[in-house]
Amino acid sequence: MGALRRSFAEEVRACADDGEIVALAGKLVSIPSCHGLPKPEEEIASFLHGFLRENGVESCLVPLGEGHWNVLASIGGKGGGTDPWNGGEAGLLLNGHLDTVGVDGMEGDPFSGAVVNGMLSGRGSVDMKGAVAAMVMALVALRRSGVRLSKPLLFSAVADEEWWSTGTRALLESGVRARYAIVGEPTQLEIHHGHRGLEWLEIRVQGRYAHGGAPERGINAIVKMNAVVTALTERLLPQIAQRVHPIAGPATLNLGRIEGGLQPSTVAGSCLLQLDRRWIPGESSKGVTAEIAELLEDLSGKDPDFFAQVVPMRDREVHPGDNPPLCTDPSSPLVQSLVAFMTERRGGSRLGLFPAWSDGGLLSEAGIETVVFGPGDLALAHSMNEVCPVADILDACDGYIAAAVELCGARGAA
Repeated sequence: MGALRRSFAEEVRACADDGEIVALAGKLVSIPSCHGLPKPEEEIASFLHGFLRENGVESCLVPLGEGHWNVLASIGGKGGGTDPWNGGEAGLLLNGHLDTVGVDGMEGDPFSGAVVNGMLSGRGSVDMKGAVAAMVMALVALRRSGVRLSKPLLFSAVADEEWWSTGTRALLESGVRARYAIVGEPTQLEIHHGHRGLEWLEIRVQGRYAHGGAPERGINAIVKMNAVVTALTERLLPQIAQRVHPIAGPATLNLGRIEGGLQPSTVAGSCLLQLDRRWIPGESSKGVTAEIAELLEDLSGKDPDFFAQVVPMRDREVHPGDNPPLCTDPSSPLVQSLVAFMTERRGGSRLGLFPAWSDGGLLSEAGIETVVFGPGDLALAHSMNEVCPVADILDACDGYIAAAVELCGARGAA
C-alpha cells in the first residue's frame, strides 16, 4: 500500500475505537439468529440496520420471506453513474452472513458474547458475527472520517448462508454489482482466493424385504449397495483424484453417511448413501450427478436385481442453481491489496484455498473478483465451544478499511 493510501487508512481507523468494535461483535452474538427459529434473521437485521443509520451510514432492510432479511449499506461514490443501487458498479463489496447453525450441545451460554482471555465467545463469534462487526465498523469509521471514496463501498449482511444462501442469491438477482468482494468467513486472516463448488447427493438402492429366515425370497439392498461403494471407491474416486484446478484445488468425493434395513431379522429392502462432492471449474453439479448415474446404470446392466438412482439432496425445483467454485487470480488488485496489508500488519501473508464452500462462489460466478478473508479459525465454526480472537476481529476491520481505501479510490476529507 502506498504512503498516501496508508495515511488515509490510518486516519479512518482512528475513527473506530477498539472497544466499540468488540462491543458490537458481542451484541451481534447475543442476538439469536439460528436456523430453525421462526424468523431467524429478523431481530439481528433490524438491530444492524438501526445501528448503521444511527451512525450516519445509508442502510436498507430487504425482506426475503419466511423471516429472512438482508441488510444493505453503502457509502461513497454517488453520482456520475456510480450509484450501485441504480445500475452502477461498486468498487468493493463486504459480504457477511447473519444466520448461524443451532446451539445444541454447546458449552455455557451460547449467546453470551463475552470476551474471556482475549476470545469472543458464543454461537456465531467466528462464523461469522465477528467479521460482520468488523465490516460494519469499517463503514462507520469511513463515514466518520470524512475521507471520500470515488467508487462506492457496499456492505451486505445476508440471510440463510448456512442452508441455501438465499440472501446472496437475492442480492445478485437484484442487480447489485461490484468490481471486488470480500467474504468474511474465518480464515485466520489468511487470504483465500479459491474454493471448490459443492453438491450433496443421495444414492438410493431398492431391494425387496423378506424375513431373515428366508433371505432367498428378498433382495438385500445393503449387499447391492456394497457394489456401489466398491465402484465409487475403486473406479470413480481414482478418476476424480486426477482433477485438480490451479486455484480451486482438487475435486473430491466423500462417502458421508449410509443407512439401510429395518432390523437384523429382515432382509434390507432399501439402503441409502449420502455423498459430498466438491467440484472444480470444468465440472458442474449436473455433470457430477450424471457421472454417478452412469456408473449406476453400468452396475444395473450387469445385475438384473440391481435397482438404484442418484438424486441431489436439494430440490432443484425449489432451489435452482449451483453452489459454484470461487476462483480469483492471485494477481488481482484485491488479493495484492490484502497481501500488502497483512505484510505490514503481521510481517507476512499466506494465500490459500478455503476448504469449505462460501457465498464467494456465487459472487465469483457473477464476475466479481472475490476472496475469503476473515477473523478466527474455521475449525471452531459450528463447534461446542465457538470462540474468535479479538485481535483477529480488530485486524480484520483494519484490513477491510485498507482494501476499501485502495480499491474504492480514497480522497481527502470534504
